[in-house]
Amino acid sequence: MSDLRLHKPLSSHLRRANSPGFTLIEVMVALAVVAIALMGLLSLQHSSLESVVRASDMTKAALLAQEIMTRTEIGPFPTVGVTNGNFESMHPRSFANFRWERRVEPSAVFPEVRKVTVLIHYGPRLRRTFELTEMIRNPLMIAQPGT
Repeated sequence: MSDLRLHKPLSSHLRRANSPGFTLIEVMVALAVVAIALMGLLSLQHSSLESVVRASDMTKAALLAQEIMTRTEIGPFPTVGVTNGNFESMHPRSFANFRWERRVEPSAVFPEVRKVTVLIHYGPRLRRTFELTEMIRNPLMIAQPGT
């Protein structure tokens, strides 16, 4: 009889299984679901940061292209051809990953007009390009009456 008193009745084991709370498996599954959701959020954050960096670089490229175009406009009438360079002389140690190229082409119709295209190469291995094109008229050439 004393042996029977030492063992807990079966009903107490059943009550424990029905008690409120979570099993270890349920907790592990919940943690796995949360981990997967957090990984998705982290990848979105990474993509967002890459977009911000890309937009910042493109904005810098646009401003640098406008600077090269402005220098072309205020300087002497550009000769036909291609010139290129970096921004070290204009902005020391500021735009190491940016290079410029300026292409000047004659107009097929008007001899006093040149098509000027400024390309800014930037980004990893200079693979990205920003392009700005304008038509520039030679202010020294005066149109002849009747032409």
